[in-house]
Amino acid sequence: MIKLSNPILIKEMRTRMRGRRAFIVLAGYVFVLSLIIGLFYFALSRAAPTNVVMQAGSILTPALIYVQLGLICLTAPTFSASAISSEREQQTLDLLVISLARPSSILFGKVGAALSYLLLTLFGSLPLVSLTYALGGVSLRDIAVAYLVMLVAGITFCSISFLWSTLIRRSVLAQLVSILTVIVLVVGIPGLAAFFSALAFRVGGGGGGGVSNTYMNMIFLLLRTNPFAAVASMIPGFPLPAAAWMHSVPIWLSQIIFYLFLTTVSLLLALRRLGRVRNWL
Repeated sequence: MIKLSNPILIKEMRTRMRGRRAFIVLAGYVFVLSLIIGLFYFALSRAAPTNVVMQAGSILTPALIYVQLGLICLTAPTFSASAISSEREQQTLDLLVISLARPSSILFGKVGAALSYLLLTLFGSLPLVSLTYALGGVSLRDIAVAYLVMLVAGITFCSISFLWSTLIRRSVLAQLVSILTVIVLVVGIPGLAAFFSALAFRVGGGGGGGVSNTYMNMIFLLLRTNPFAAVASMIPGFPLPAAAWMHSVPIWLSQIIFYLFLTTVSLLLALRRLGRVRNWL
């Protein structure tokens, strides 16, 4: 649990929030979302029939959530990728680890300050989501679960980035490796699922027979790790085949459990790394 009396958290929050960067990031984030949704609604109102425009929320809300999730995938890794590596570059890490602050206090202070940016962006987009929800077509429960998926994904990306920051000495390199890790999680694993899908069609479906259950289950297991697939399973929603493994378990639930596992492993490894640095000094 992150304690508000944590001196590292207080210092990081003051450093991050007192400057212009926090307000510029939030304003730019909301402006980009507003511009994209405005363009979507303008194009929809011009080209779509009236009955579709009356249910514009079923189109605008998924678009807003997908764009927001994409922005989180791009920005969340940078929030904590330089947390420890920048201390090394500024030659202040020695003073930090030999202070009275425990490694756990350093970890939760640094990661907690990084998560404050994530919470700012998520809460900053709530007025836009309320507007698209008012247009109809999407349930409030699906929006709430989608925000939970985005929150857990952001926490996982920040945790993985913090781990790379403890392992890599250069901030730029740590940010690059963090972004590449997120690309592997978000794009690489679905790409592997697409490969198995094409292979299954070639082996089974292309020859007139049925697709192998083994290939199908591997495809859905890989998709269960993807936040975009988790959101798509609710908005607009798609049914799982009856023969799929864990048919009764929603995709978003398994995705959240998988990402929480990655978060736990990343934080434990980062904590162990900080403890080793302190013992060495």
